[in-house]
Amino acid sequence: MQENRISQGALIKRSWVGAFDVIFGANKIVIPFFVIVLLELIGIAALFIAIQPPLVKYITPIVMRFWGQQFLHYPFNLLLLSQLFNYLQIVLAVVIGTFASGLTISNVFQYSQTEQFSYKISFKKTLFKYVNLIIITILVFFAIKFAYSIEKKVLIKIMMKGQSFLGLRREDWSMLFMVFGVIAAGFVQSLFVFTHTAIMIDNKNFITAIFRNIAFVFKNLFAACVLVIIPLLTYIPVTLLKGNLFELMRRTTPEIVFAVLVLGVFISFFINVLITISTTNAYLLIRGNDND
Repeated sequence: MQENRISQGALIKRSWVGAFDVIFGANKIVIPFFVIVLLELIGIAALFIAIQPPLVKYITPIVMRFWGQQFLHYPFNLLLLSQLFNYLQIVLAVVIGTFASGLTISNVFQYSQTEQFSYKISFKKTLFKYVNLIIITILVFFAIKFAYSIEKKVLIKIMMKGQSFLGLRREDWSMLFMVFGVIAAGFVQSLFVFTHTAIMIDNKNFITAIFRNIAFVFKNLFAACVLVIIPLLTYIPVTLLKGNLFELMRRTTPEIVFAVLVLGVFISFFINVLITISTTNAYLLIRGNDND
């Protein structure tokens, strides 16, 4: 076996080119992620209705306990909408997003073999592998949460040195925390990026998929990070907007919350599609190279 026959730059380029070829040549492959977009938009509308009279009375005790009475009234209820939608997105990402990822990986694999794919075949295989897929998703979720907690501790220690440490203000550090949070999440995701593909393409269980992923990432860490982190960087503007929603509402109009949430939904769609398809292409390229 001859190793490293494909450079990291070539791997990245071919994975992205292949991803856009799939997106534009077989755009039905992205339907699972489009379904998530629809569910998230419906979720925004449903949550907005839920925080309005008369339905708000049913969640008043919960809001009073965790957020405070002011979040029951306009315009602070729109800030509550953003918080509640964040929780909904996490649930959808874990439960539905995992299934969408499996479907898409299976479809891309089929398409790479015959330039055709069957949702029936992909659905059955994803359903059969769903438990293994969701275990990985939950593992990555908690790994990202752990990375966030470390980053938060580091930020607190830095800020204890004074607001003007390195010439930066407190609000500047807060913005950096959000930016680095996106990058940290991307790095953690990169470390597990081939686990779902190993499960769907090579029929691994979650344990053997992790070991196969480690072998692939160890040899291709740079490419894995680029394929994940670069698309995630497009979410930084949304992260900054969400982190400063109150000030944004004060300077414009409270209803700007809807624009920010909807923008985040569509950028997430782009990120999920590009990362899933490009990393599946990368897995197939690495796998083919190792088998030569």
